[in-house]
Amino acid sequence: MLGTIKTTCAALVLSSLASLAAAQPLALRITGPDQNVRVFDLDALDALPQTEFVTGTIWTDGRTHFSGVPLAVLLEQVGFDGGEAGQVELVALNDYRVEIPIDEIEPTSPIVATRVDGEPMPVREKGPFWVVYPYDAGARYRTEDIFTRSIWQLAQVRATR
Repeated sequence: MLGTIKTTCAALVLSSLASLAAAQPLALRITGPDQNVRVFDLDALDALPQTEFVTGTIWTDGRTHFSGVPLAVLLEQVGFDGGEAGQVELVALNDYRVEIPIDEIEPTSPIVATRVDGEPMPVREKGPFWVVYPYDAGARYRTEDIFTRSIWQLAQVRATR
């Protein structure tokens, strides 16, 4: 009897969490070097300058159209310009973390993709936000470091000097 109650309670909690996640759009939290924080939902990200490209990836079949906001543009929103030294820590929903040196972030690459083939990405399909490089644009975008930095289900970006 106790096992059935626990199973039923767990199912209700999971169902409630799923409903809550569906009802509340996910947002991207950006923390600047001075601890200033901005939170961007999909609409706020769409209002920023966009970049798009078609590229193959090691995680998808064929070539895929990605669109979204350059990471450099997001960093500018929290007071970080491209001429500074520092690191950017990227954190996924599951707490996976990677770092990118600031000097390796280009004006248009990587992007925080908000759409794949024109459609927003659900969490189950690497969304809602995925750091993507134009992998087909050259060998420098097909290294182990770049693949490691291509974090999906992105939830937080933290810039430090």
